[in-house]
Amino acid sequence: MDFRSPSAGSQPTHQAAPGVGAAKKSSDDSKWFRVSLVGLLACLTILVLAVIGVLAFGGNTGGSAQQEFVKNGSYQAVFLTNGQVYFGNIDKISSDYIQLKNIYYLTQNTSTDSKGQTTTDGNYTLVKLGCQQIHYPSDEMVIERAQVSFWENLNASGKVVTSIKQFQQQNPKGPDCSQVSNQTQASNNSNTQGSANNTTTTKP
Repeated sequence: MDFRSPSAGSQPTHQAAPGVGAAKKSSDDSKWFRVSLVGLLACLTILVLAVIGVLAFGGNTGGSAQQEFVKNGSYQAVFLTNGQVYFGNIDKISSDYIQLKNIYYLTQNTSTDSKGQTTTDGNYTLVKLGCQQIHYPSDEMVIERAQVSFWENLNASGKVVTSIKQFQQQNPKGPDCSQVSNQTQASNNSNTQGSANNTTTTKP
C-alpha cells in the first residue's frame, strides 16, 4: 500500500467555516420578516382608511338611508312634533337634522267679530318664509331630527304644490318685503305665523 504524503502540488479540500450557512439562513429570515412587516403595515393602513371613510361618509346611516327617498325636483312636507308643518325642498338629511330650503307654511284664516270672538272660515293661507316675518329669516331651515315626526314627498297636482306655483306666478320677484308682519313663527300655533300679504288661499 502507498502511504506517501500527498504531493506538494495537490490542494487540500476546503470546508465551509462553521456558522456561515446559519448566518445566511438568518439573513434570509430577517429579510422575509421585514417584507411581511411592511405588508402587514400596509394592510392596517388600508383598514384604518376604510374605517375613516365609513365614519366620514356613511356614519349617518339613518340620514343617508332616508336621503334616497327624497324626490329631486319635488316639494316635501316636514311634520314637526309640535304640530307645525313646513313645505319646501329637502336639501340634506342626516341622523341629526333635516335641511329644508324654499320654505312655505300654512296659516288658518281667522276673523274677529264685534264681540271680540275669533272665528275661522275653514280656509288656509300659504305664507312664504322670508322678509315678511319681523325676524327676516333666511329661506333655509335646519330642523333637529328629534323634532320631526315624519316627512313626505308631495305630488305636483296636490293643493299645496298648486298653491305654491300660483304664489310664484303672482310674485315672480318674491314676496313684497315692504309688507312686514309684526309676528314671528309660532312654535305651536299656526294661526299666528307670519304675514298674510302676498299669499295664496287654499282649502284643506
